[in-house]
Amino acid sequence: MKALRTLFTGKPPQKARLAILVSGRGSNMRALLDAMRLQKLDAECILVLSDREATGLGLAQKYGVPTELFPKKKGESREGFDARLAERLKKENPTLVICAGYLKLITAPLLNAFPNRILNIHPALLPAFPGLNAQKQALDYGVKITGCTVHLVDRGMDTGKILAQSAVPVQSKDTVETLSRRILKAEHQLYWRAIQQYLKKLPA
Repeated sequence: MKALRTLFTGKPPQKARLAILVSGRGSNMRALLDAMRLQKLDAECILVLSDREATGLGLAQKYGVPTELFPKKKGESREGFDARLAERLKKENPTLVICAGYLKLITAPLLNAFPNRILNIHPALLPAFPGLNAQKQALDYGVKITGCTVHLVDRGMDTGKILAQSAVPVQSKDTVETLSRRILKAEHQLYWRAIQQYLKKLPA
């Protein structure tokens, strides 16, 4: 299909445009950027944006990706911040908005601006253990298998439609740190694959 589009238009089809939101070190972002660089993920990152000073911004800059610090204003409501963020992202015309360690709960103004176009990855097999400290929740509950989930973002806390999951066994001597590391490795493999599959389902 790509070859046919090139034949009829004289130019290759435009790659999907990803805007990535981070709040921390950006390890999932790095895995996505690597997948794009290796042409495993048929997309380009047009912007990495963080709501706070984050090492992920510096990492993205090393990949040559445009970055922006976009903090919440003093006294600004969560909805007001998301409305402002939505207007900023619209200027980039992203195909998808990708949360990669983004620590803010997304509200209606941003969801309405990009319906079914905001993805997140969570370190548990949803609907089990939503919210923060999912790895500790899994250990405290005593489950034998946990993992990670890629899902669409909706108005709830990790309640959006599940797109893909990867299981990670819990070992008898696991701590939060050791379990988190193994889940993170699974996230790095799952996220780009789930994004690639979801892009195929979007209208041209």
